[in-house]
Amino acid sequence: MRITWLLEAVDQLWGGVKVALEDANWLQRRGHQVTVLSKSGPPAWMQIECAFRRVPDFRPENLPPGDVVIGTFWTTVPWAACAGADKGVPIHFCQGYEGDFPEHAALRDRIEAVYRLPRVHHVTIAPYLTKLLRDRFGVDAHEVDHVIDHRVHTPGPEREPGSLLRVGIVGPWQVGWKDLPTGYAACDLAHRAGQKLVLVRATNTAPAPEELKTSFPIEWHQKLAPSRMGDFYRSLDLFVATSSGNEEGFFLPAIEAMACGVPTILTDIPCFRGHEAKVGHTRYALFVPPRDPAAMAEAIVLAGAMRDVRTELRTSGLELAACYHLDRHGEQFEAVLSRCVAAAAPAAPTPLRLVSGTGAEPVDETRLQLESANACMEAGDPNGALEIWDALAANGCDDEALHVGRGHALHALDRLREAVQAFRVALAVGARTADAHNRLGVVLFQVGDVRGARDHFERALMLQPDHGDARANLASLPAA
Repeated sequence: MRITWLLEAVDQLWGGVKVALEDANWLQRRGHQVTVLSKSGPPAWMQIECAFRRVPDFRPENLPPGDVVIGTFWTTVPWAACAGADKGVPIHFCQGYEGDFPEHAALRDRIEAVYRLPRVHHVTIAPYLTKLLRDRFGVDAHEVDHVIDHRVHTPGPEREPGSLLRVGIVGPWQVGWKDLPTGYAACDLAHRAGQKLVLVRATNTAPAPEELKTSFPIEWHQKLAPSRMGDFYRSLDLFVATSSGNEEGFFLPAIEAMACGVPTILTDIPCFRGHEAKVGHTRYALFVPPRDPAAMAEAIVLAGAMRDVRTELRTSGLELAACYHLDRHGEQFEAVLSRCVAAAAPAAPTPLRLVSGTGAEPVDETRLQLESANACMEAGDPNGALEIWDALAANGCDDEALHVGRGHALHALDRLREAVQAFRVALAVGARTADAHNRLGVVLFQVGDVRGARDHFERALMLQPDHGDARANLASLPAA
């Protein structure tokens, strides 16, 4: 396959960028023709083995012909979606949902619109993200196992804590939901309670002023190359992950530390709990409530004092880390890309423009195309209608009428799960009317989601108690 990756910047070291570049290298070694496009220059912190080009933007004319074009961060996905059939099937590689980031609150509507783009295949790296995309956007994402580099992250001998307990924390203070202040507060509480410790910090940003005012010593490691992170982890007695909520999609350092045999303390958030599905237990970490420095301090002291606890955490952490292997991830990802290419529709989106009509005022071609799509439906041609609606959506049209129309066309074509997604989007962007809830309830029932259907029929009746169709539909459901 000819595979193009779109990455905003690769000259800065971030976990998601590292994974994307490692995937690009793996696919190139596998025999595919891979090109990475970025608005920055190449990274100094790792070698890119495939073709690399710096581009001013991701307009179609800057993309090579291909079979697959992969967007990563949300800003790159629309470019993949509208690149055109000759550039490849659009893929969204989702390592975390950006709409939950507090710093993106003002952009959330735009981010949600990106996640609703039609004909984009979504690939996730964790069950939590797969569920999030299904629940919020009606997207049936392809899920692949995530990956760490086991050539770098190998276990050292089991450590006996010395006079200072070495507690590792990784990440930038400046990202609020990483919640490093709670980790610092926990170390301060443990230190004041008599636990001798040194905080061993790895960060790709400069230390914030608040980080320099501590009652305990800090050992700094700034902008470590990925190849040196194994040595960093193996120097630790404990690793602590402080992330506070749904914003965290996976957090590679936690699994990397486990692969190096380091006992780990994790906050009790979905991405960390999600690893249980891999090993059937949660013994791979001590879990503490997010934003609770007292509980985190207690876990640090407990693990530091009790060798049996550290041994169990080390053993179970190594078991979990073994599930995230580069070849397993690469083979799964490669298989997903192959399936997406095989299933791709040949039609390319039609560009939108304003054209002159017979009068002095220009005619909005968007309106004309909507009318054409409706005419196709009335003529019994849902395929033709869907092609028009999909082209409009790919070019930025995002209103209720379009998504309702897509839903009816997909329903007529018996593509029921896609119809559910379209009607969900119509609800999200339009008026939450009784008709809209009843329409979605009908299709949910047809795909077997009786609970969801009941919920939407009930919402329709709350909005309009005399809605006859919703009342009849609710009465026809099997007893709960």
